[in-house]
Amino acid sequence: MTDYWKCFWLDHAKKSREADLQIQVLRTLNKQPIQPDVFASIVESVITLLAPNPDHTLLDLCCGNGIITRELAPKFSAVTAVDLSEEFTSQLSVYINNITAFSADARTVDFPAQSFDRILCYSGVQYFSESETINLFMKLRHWIRKGGLVVLGDIPDTGRRWNFFNSPEREGAYFAALQRQEPIVGNWYEPGWLEKLSLHAGFKSAKLHLQPRALPFQHYRFDLVLST
Repeated sequence: MTDYWKCFWLDHAKKSREADLQIQVLRTLNKQPIQPDVFASIVESVITLLAPNPDHTLLDLCCGNGIITRELAPKFSAVTAVDLSEEFTSQLSVYINNITAFSADARTVDFPAQSFDRILCYSGVQYFSESETINLFMKLRHWIRKGGLVVLGDIPDTGRRWNFFNSPEREGAYFAALQRQEPIVGNWYEPGWLEKLSLHAGFKSAKLHLQPRALPFQHYRFDLVLST
């Protein structure tokens, strides 16, 4: 992730220590935590994309406070959860004993080749620059086992940017934030660019998934599943 987002999330994690779990990871609608039934739809969608097996191992990269991780853990034999903020990762291992959680920068963290059957990075890619994303994809390909899946979820779609910045006021805020070099949402990606990058990194295929209508951000985000 860029240094701007690194500072942003470290600061936000400290300030939101006592906040609702959804607010901690900024999963909100109109600045309010999303409702439990909506969150359940997100989790169900992620599980469908991951297609877990009880013998599988999972890496949850940019896991935040693990609000999704703890829902996934019972589906896997072992889960490694990594986030920049120790404020976030310290919340995890106390819930389920098959989670190993630690704090690390996703740009520099490393694992041995073919360490995981499944890798998830949900609502995380947007915080990487293009060059960082290229490096990330190379590492993901190195870490995933043959026959494994990588799920990159909740990626902002550059072609649907104005579905989010959908009023003159929001457009103005968007341009003002860019001028300050403090982008709202983060980096927006064109699906075809990521698909080409996936093949360049050595994945066998990259499949675009439009999010179910029940998901709160489906009007401007998409998911991508990489296979080996």
